Amino acid sequence: MSENEDQKFVSPAAGTNLPREKGTFVDEYEHPTTHQMRIIGQRRTEAEAKLERQQREAREKFHE
Repeated sequence: MSENEDQKFVSPAAGTNLPREKGTFVDEYEHPTTHQMRIIGQRRTEAEAKLERQQREAREKFHE
């Protein structure tokens, strides 16, 4: 038996040795454009306002 036969059963983790293709799904989130950052900020602001409104309404309903 040789050393190489034992090593054929050892496989690297999936995707660790594969080169990354340009424009893959993950790349879109690594370096967002200014426009994308503005949209994210706007959505976050809207979501925070909605959450605040829901919490206020829940507190008002609880105290009634």
